[in-house]
Amino acid sequence: MRFYMMNIRLFILLTALIMGGSTWAKNKKPSSKIPEPVETVRTVVVVMEKTPVINFNDTLFNVYGNIGSFTSKQRAKSIEGKIAMLAEDYLFEGDSIKLADTGNYLNLMYQNEILMSVDSIQAAQESKSKLEAAQYYKKQIISAVELQQHNTSWQQILIQVAGTIAIIIVEYFILKGIRYVYRRCKVAIWRQRGKKIKGIFGIIDDQRAMLTTISIAKVIKLIVVLIFLYIGLLAIFKLFPYTKHISDQLLEYVLTPLKSVGKSIKAYMPKLFTIIVIVAIFKYVQKFVRSLAEKIATNKITIKGFYPDWAFPTYNLISGLLFIFMFILIFPYLPNSDSQIFQGVSVFAGIMLSLGSTSVIGNLVAGLVITYMRPFKLGDRIKLGEFTGDVLEKTALVTRIKTPKNEVITIPNSNIMSAQTVNYTQSAKEHGLILYLTIGAGYHVPWQKVHEMLYEVANRTEHVLKRQKPFILQDQFRDFYVDYQLNVYIKEAKLSAKVYSDLRQHAQDVFAENNIEMVAPHYSVNRVVDGEDSTVPPKYVKEQPEKKN
Repeated sequence: MRFYMMNIRLFILLTALIMGGSTWAKNKKPSSKIPEPVETVRTVVVVMEKTPVINFNDTLFNVYGNIGSFTSKQRAKSIEGKIAMLAEDYLFEGDSIKLADTGNYLNLMYQNEILMSVDSIQAAQESKSKLEAAQYYKKQIISAVELQQHNTSWQQILIQVAGTIAIIIVEYFILKGIRYVYRRCKVAIWRQRGKKIKGIFGIIDDQRAMLTTISIAKVIKLIVVLIFLYIGLLAIFKLFPYTKHISDQLLEYVLTPLKSVGKSIKAYMPKLFTIIVIVAIFKYVQKFVRSLAEKIATNKITIKGFYPDWAFPTYNLISGLLFIFMFILIFPYLPNSDSQIFQGVSVFAGIMLSLGSTSVIGNLVAGLVITYMRPFKLGDRIKLGEFTGDVLEKTALVTRIKTPKNEVITIPNSNIMSAQTVNYTQSAKEHGLILYLTIGAGYHVPWQKVHEMLYEVANRTEHVLKRQKPFILQDQFRDFYVDYQLNVYIKEAKLSAKVYSDLRQHAQDVFAENNIEMVAPHYSVNRVVDGEDSTVPPKYVKEQPEKKN
């Protein structure tokens, strides 16, 4: 009985413990574990001072940082001095340089003398182990010393001297050949004077063109001589180790700008190709327009209301407009066209052109208007203001005429627009040019007689048209005489001066033959007439019958 009671008590205790434990576990919240903050540490990269070791005009390697109290510059200078001493030791052997490990440093030793020390920091800067870095430095030192000893050996010096002499000899013969070629070219240019070498657009004559060509040949000769001297100097400096760096530097002076130019050209090629395509298209368009103008000018193509002499001025106008349009298309593809300097210069040039070309633009516009007004053509006899002559030249800015006295007069086109223009040639071809001569005769001379004599004057004069008959006008009644005006037709306006002269000459002859004096009536009234005082030439004077008293 007692045993059962003990079991019951134990069972109740275990049940209570289990229920209490489950209740406690049920009510307990899981604890949220917050991680501790971790501080971020930035890795600081220490940039150590670097100094190159330079021997024999060449950089062998670099040293980094300080060792003890020695800075990198002091270490580099010390190493350079020791390497220079090795080059002077003609018993030097590369195998004599040994590596000695002292724990923190790996020393490069030569005959118990430390050339340099390598530590872990130095090796880390080279991304090598300490042993690899030491072996690398050893190799560089041995190579530099052996090369220097080879270059300064007496055999090498003899080779260098012989090479210098050979270069000088070659340069001498090259310069002599250049001089010979220049002299031959000069003789050839002299022989071609007036043949293949002629004046340029009338600006310079044949002699000046020849001298200019010789000057160009002389400049080319000078450039070629300088190029060969420069190449020879480079070759001589290249032979000697102490001047090799000078040769490289001189060569770099030439190659650097050439490389820059080459890169610029390569980068500019796409734009250049675009410009070439645009120019080619406009050239073909211009050729087509010129071909059309030539056919219109030769009457192979006729357009109603469009005169043949308008063909080439119109072609020039269209060509100018095409050029402007082409330039507008090309402008964005020009080098540095988008730079402010380029744009500023363009604006400045445009302003200066517009300010300084007011009269020029006026003459250009006037020349264009004159072309399409057609007041005259080349060769026409015209009168512009007070000047009379033949049209010698018509340009966009001026017109030149040649007077009958062979005076060439240049008149701006703007002046022609504001002046009266008389075209004698056009009038002569279309209607016949009328020349008139005014002659005075006294009232005592019958007008029928005067008309008869004036018609005779017209008949005797050469170049007067016969189918267009002359006519006479009694112009004015003066105090003592009547003005008779003889009008004749001619076809050639350029002969007007000669026709006028012939008319006056024949008028004198005809009036003298008819015993009629051509003197001013005032003179006739005021002179003393005694029967012998006459202006008629004696050969024309007829025998007068004696007067009866």
